[in-house]
Amino acid sequence: MGDALRVLVAPDSFKGTLTAAEAAAAMAAGVVDALPDADVVQLPFADGGEGTVDAVIASGAQARVDRVGGPLGDLVEARWALSGETAVVEMAAASGLGLVDPTPATALAADTRGTGELVRRAVAAGARRVVLGIGGSATTDGGIGALRALGVRLLDADGSEVVGGGGALARIRSVDAGAARAALEGVELVLCSDVANPFAGQRGAAAVFAPQKGADAAGVAALDAGLRSWAAVLDATFGSDLAAAGWGGSGGGIAGGLQVALGARAADGVELIAELLGLDAAIATSDLVIVAEGSLDAQSLLGKAPVGIARHAAALGVPCVAVAGRVAVDRHALADAGIDDAVAAVDVAPSVDAALAEPARWVRAATAVLVGRRAG
Repeated sequence: MGDALRVLVAPDSFKGTLTAAEAAAAMAAGVVDALPDADVVQLPFADGGEGTVDAVIASGAQARVDRVGGPLGDLVEARWALSGETAVVEMAAASGLGLVDPTPATALAADTRGTGELVRRAVAAGARRVVLGIGGSATTDGGIGALRALGVRLLDADGSEVVGGGGALARIRSVDAGAARAALEGVELVLCSDVANPFAGQRGAAAVFAPQKGADAAGVAALDAGLRSWAAVLDATFGSDLAAAGWGGSGGGIAGGLQVALGARAADGVELIAELLGLDAAIATSDLVIVAEGSLDAQSLLGKAPVGIARHAAALGVPCVAVAGRVAVDRHALADAGIDDAVAAVDVAPSVDAALAEPARWVRAATAVLVGRRAG
């Protein structure tokens, strides 16, 4: 390696402007602009939500594509990843908000069937651990679509199968997960989310997130009542306490439904992806780590990807700095999070509009400024 500075660039995606891989390429170019002899390694990262499949594929996992049911029943092409016996699936790929034109009707009708179908395909392909990234969903169905796809029977008061999305939740009177649990015997189902909202109530899946998915006030009330009813059925069947728990609301309630009905477990997305991508090994051979995301703000400090990576870098004694579209926290807060310095693309571009029009160009420029400042 000689005396060349070894730099690891490990960005999350810049939502709506750059994928993590695009950001990594721009940052790597910026490092070389400032230090032509630098040895740069690119490690596109994710926090378990959208972009996780891409990050895992970029690190060498096998890309898979399957046709599954979309949120409203139409077939969609959904990409997932397989690495050894670990599969990575994103809810957004099959049940995502980007797949619908949100209206009050779609908010009630959308279901997670396609997400369950992707899990089933992953298991059929040999996965013994399925990592499900929860985020960006069009659904508030408490996971019932995914559960049906995995073999769970949901029955109404007459013993008929309950079909439909969140609008059908209140009709469920009994649940039989025996066949599904048997089919998933020996398979670990891991849920990744940075949301910890309760299943129902004022801070629950319907009240907080359903309006973003098209629900009007009446729809929010109906979905919340449905989630409460569904939680009561789950609690009565499995001895859980989902109705009173302070979790389970992520992904429109799929987190609660899958954990209670199928024994899925929740995990810190950053830590799980760090393991899958070999983050510590990459940091250990670096002299400097550069993290990035679109907006480095107060939410970032709650444990999103840049701060999680910085924590790993600190543990290994490697300095960490950051690039972002914008930086909305002060230097002291960043330092407390393990980030020694940061430069925003909007601060080196002539205007915010310019930064948004050519994000790769200005992320590259911000990286060059950051590395030049550190080298100088």
